[in-house]
Amino acid sequence: MARPKLGDMLLEAGLIDEVQMKIGLEQQKLLGTRFGSTMLALNFVDENVLTAFLSKQLNMPCVSLTNIEIPPSTLNILTKEMAERYHVVPVKKDGNRLWVAMCDPMDVEIIEALEESTGFVVQPMVAPESSIVEAIHRYYFGDIPKAQDAELSRGVFPDLLREIEEMEMFGARFEEINGRLDRIEKAIERLAKRLEKEEDSPR
Repeated sequence: MARPKLGDMLLEAGLIDEVQMKIGLEQQKLLGTRFGSTMLALNFVDENVLTAFLSKQLNMPCVSLTNIEIPPSTLNILTKEMAERYHVVPVKKDGNRLWVAMCDPMDVEIIEALEESTGFVVQPMVAPESSIVEAIHRYYFGDIPKAQDAELSRGVFPDLLREIEEMEMFGARFEEINGRLDRIEKAIERLAKRLEKEEDSPR
């Protein structure tokens, strides 16, 4: 049985609408990003809401990466390149099982890639994407200002967000603008008629 897709789950739960899903899918295809990350970057879904939703729907534990200390022996199971590429953080190991924090635990391809690379059975855990990005930089690259990460995440789709805002603004004022155009057109017609009368009148 095929696993449900994240977009379908969000749509069914009423967390996004058809238009948002369509935009998200188009941007995902265009930029090659993951659907969950795309929806977060577009501000269509709050990351805390998304994390709680996935944890409940998938009956999967949620982890706060800011409140735990991950031992180096666990971190070394994944290279920094893999952690950054897949947006994942290894949290703990137990025998042949590796617990991994993911923002999209429904991504089977990532889970399979991690299992093939590490030899562990991967157990996904849900975590907000911003905390995963922060943890990757903290553990694998050294500390960086949180504000820098936040600024980077806000700038993923600036052009598209600006276009959406402009469309919403135009839509809200459409009737007002249309009314002004009608009044201008009628004024021009009255002026044209008056000029015609003046030309036809005897001098």
